[in-house]
Amino acid sequence: MQTKETWIDETLNSLDGIRRAPADPDLYLKVQARAILPGKTTSGLWRTNYWPIAAGLAFLITLNIFGTLYYQQGQTSSLEVPTAVATDYLSYLSPINL
Repeated sequence: MQTKETWIDETLNSLDGIRRAPADPDLYLKVQARAILPGKTTSGLWRTNYWPIAAGLAFLITLNIFGTLYYQQGQTSSLEVPTAVATDYLSYLSPINL
């Protein structure tokens, strides 16, 4: 138990001599120069190209419409399947007359 407490104390005491890292003296001038220069654009991460987004959204909407239509067609033609399955599943009870 003593070793854990000494380890905690050593860790906390190691932070005593910490100072702020000095900044580059020309850093403020570089930031101002970059803000003033014309023609500089943001990085490619923040540039938005709307055509791929619109195409993807149109594709998803089309896929949802076709999926919904396909699902509805499958539902209307197979309404008798659950009844047939239930009849086959419970067919072992028909010979028993209670």
